[in-house]
Amino acid sequence: MSTKDLRENYENKIQNTSFLGKALFKTDVKKKDTYDNIDVYLNENEINKEFEVIAYGQYTPLVIPILRPERPRLEKYLLWKAARKARKLNADATIIDDKNHFRVIKYK
Repeated sequence: MSTKDLRENYENKIQNTSFLGKALFKTDVKKKDTYDNIDVYLNENEINKEFEVIAYGQYTPLVIPILRPERPRLEKYLLWKAARKARKLNADATIIDDKNHFRVIKYK
C-alpha cells in the first residue's frame, strides 16, 4: 500500500463527516480532537522523542471478497482506527507496523 494514499485517505476521513454524524453524535468534534492531539506515524524512525508502548492493536476488517476487496478498506480506515484507539486510551500517538497491526504509544 502506498503511504501517500494512506495519508490522503486519513486526511479525507478527518475532513468529511456526514450530516447525521454531525447532528446526532457530534463526531466532527471527536474527529477534530483526535486529529489535533494524536500523531500517526508510519515508521518508528519518524519519532524524535522517547516513547513507551502502552498497547498493541489490530485492525482486521470484515471483508466479503465478492463485494469488496480488503485493500481499499485498509487504505481508507487503518490510520483512522489506530488514531481513534489511541485517543480512547489517552495516548499521544500510534505507529502503524503493517497492514493489520499498530502500536499505541505515550511520550516520556
